[in-house]
This record gives sequence, C-alpha cells and structure tokens, in this order.
Amino acid sequence: MFDKNLQDLYDAEDFFEFFKVPYHPEILNVSRVHILKQFQKYLKESGYFESNESEKEVWNIQRALLFRAYRDCVKPTPIRQKFFPEFYKKNGAFFPFDQIRQREEKK
Repeated sequence: MFDKNLQDLYDAEDFFEFFKVPYHPEILNVSRVHILKQFQKYLKESGYFESNESEKEVWNIQRALLFRAYRDCVKPTPIRQKFFPEFYKKNGAFFPFDQIRQREEKK
C-alpha cells in the first residue's frame, strides 16, 4: 500500500508527506521537535505506536494524530502567548521567526 513505513521516515517533513498532512514550512521549522514529540505521545496513548501503518484504518488514525499534534503546536494558548508574545497578535495570528523584528536597544 505504501512505499515507506514509519521506521523509514527521517525528518518531520517525511512524516507530514507520508501522512499527507498539510503544513506551513515556517511553523514546522520552529516547532518540529515539539510536534513530533506530541505525535509520539499521542501514538503511545492511543495504542498505535507500534501498529501496522500499512493498514488503511491504522494509517488514517495515525494521520489524525499527527494532524492533532501539529494543530496543538500551532494554536495560540495563554502559556505560548506569555512566553512567545512576539509570535502572536491580538487576533492570535502566528508570526514565524523571519517576520519578527528585533527590539532596538535603548541607549
């Protein structure tokens, strides 16, 4: 069914391509470790960590868990807004690092 399995996947982009989960490269560059750790946690909690992803139903569940992990790392939360205020506007929009201006130092 698939030409790869989970053990063959190398980086975050591989996981997103394998599970056909759309992503923003800027967000993935900033949050890749957190997203993959959360994905692993969800797989273990749901009992799908060592499941056969070549089965369509298992693949669909694992895909949904990756999407959930990505969404969890993207949505603004009070804690994220407190520790990363430059990333969010009042409406909760995400700002990647390359769009954040450094604050000028006062002399």
